[in-house]
Amino acid sequence: MTKPTTKPRIVGIDLGTTNSLISFIKNGQPRIIPNERGSRTTPSVVCFKSEQEIIVGEMALNQAVLNADSTVSNVKLMMGTTEPYTIGDRSLLPEEISALILSHLKNCAEQYLQQEITDAVITVPAYFNDNQRQATLRAATIAGIKVHKLLNEPTAAALTYGLGSTQEQARLLVLDLGGGTLDITLMEYSDKVFRVRGVGGATTVGGINFDRQIIEHTLETFDLNSPYDLRNDPIAFQQLVIYAEKTKIDLSSSTETTVMIPYIAVSDEGPIHLNQSLSRDKFSEISKDIIHDIEKYLIETFARAELEPNWVDSVILVGGATRIPAVEEMVCRFLSPDPETMAETRERLFKRQVNPDEAVARGAGILAGILNDEIAGMEFHDITSHNLGLEDDQGIFIPLIAAGTPYPCAETRLFTTTANNQPEVAIHVMQDRGHEGSEEFTSLGVFQLEMDAEKAQGEPNIDVTFSIDPNGVLSVNAVDLDSGKANAECGIQIL
Repeated sequence: MTKPTTKPRIVGIDLGTTNSLISFIKNGQPRIIPNERGSRTTPSVVCFKSEQEIIVGEMALNQAVLNADSTVSNVKLMMGTTEPYTIGDRSLLPEEISALILSHLKNCAEQYLQQEITDAVITVPAYFNDNQRQATLRAATIAGIKVHKLLNEPTAAALTYGLGSTQEQARLLVLDLGGGTLDITLMEYSDKVFRVRGVGGATTVGGINFDRQIIEHTLETFDLNSPYDLRNDPIAFQQLVIYAEKTKIDLSSSTETTVMIPYIAVSDEGPIHLNQSLSRDKFSEISKDIIHDIEKYLIETFARAELEPNWVDSVILVGGATRIPAVEEMVCRFLSPDPETMAETRERLFKRQVNPDEAVARGAGILAGILNDEIAGMEFHDITSHNLGLEDDQGIFIPLIAAGTPYPCAETRLFTTTANNQPEVAIHVMQDRGHEGSEEFTSLGVFQLEMDAEKAQGEPNIDVTFSIDPNGVLSVNAVDLDSGKANAECGIQIL
């Protein structure tokens, strides 16, 4: 007699730039799993204390000042690149660092739930390109996690809103401003079905940008009164990085705060103390270019979706940086330019029941619950955020799948050769940066397809198929229809 198998529990993971969270479903509701120190959020920080000892989370963050050279933070910003981190004699790719964070979260979940965890839904920025999504999947594999779905972060936040909302219909603007990424998503919600209408954003804008402005302002002010260069003192500078984030958080609830770091450094003249005040107005002034960039991406997203701001009837702000008053004020101004109606706009549109810090993790948990038959199903239909295509022999980008296409999807185009007796063709897969009028492209890979070398120019028939799976991950297949030769995974001239 065979022993009945137990269905593995699927958890939800928000793998964030600054902090990460993990969730599960209990009694039909998403719950955040506390880490080993009882905290609901885990800093996305890794410290290599020795060859044998690796620390992740709060303990890694707490000793970052003393071990700056062996501590890695904000690794999410490097996902999808091949630039390694060098720690002593080690060389680690970004996905290997992310895998350590995922392993730590996995261990916390196993301790809390008292069962093995091997399956998860992991969230990614909607604006992540294919390389970044592939790197996230590799990180999960290294950590021993099977990914059931890569869920776009704004969609996760919308799921959190949908589960707790009594509204049957809504037209949502989800603005997700995390530690290092900005996601803007426009979606319709009707009878537990979410349909994305437009996406935009950037992987270079986030809370870290505000921190950097505070750091630069503090250094410039300090330089006026002291000859000591804090920039060239790694320990002093790391302290300033930590205190800049605290200052940003303080100014979200107070109109003025103080950056106070006693004994930040020691010079030949003795100890050096940092003591500077910073007002919210000054913070808004030094951050105005960042706010302008966020507004620019908002305008661009609505334009690409061919929607007007008054289409929105509900706003969900996600990510700790959306607590910065200037961010919310800009969104209000964008949706309601008349100053006399801004207060009413805030009251009517902004949905405060969604916790900005936990919304994404809870949404991942909700989808995990749906997949695990713990929650009655919600439907959601996402769209691509970038144009995907090939580079032809003239260096021109030939789109195959347009931005805004619902996925999963597939598209096939017919190509041919550009010279006589070509033994192979190079298939260069590219993705645009997704911004209006941008001529910048990201290479996703170059693949070779062997050909019949006896064919004349223009004779071969080459089918190239782009397909995007439910995770938003691209696969490319090329087939020489005449010889049957094929090569999967991503110039040639379009017919």
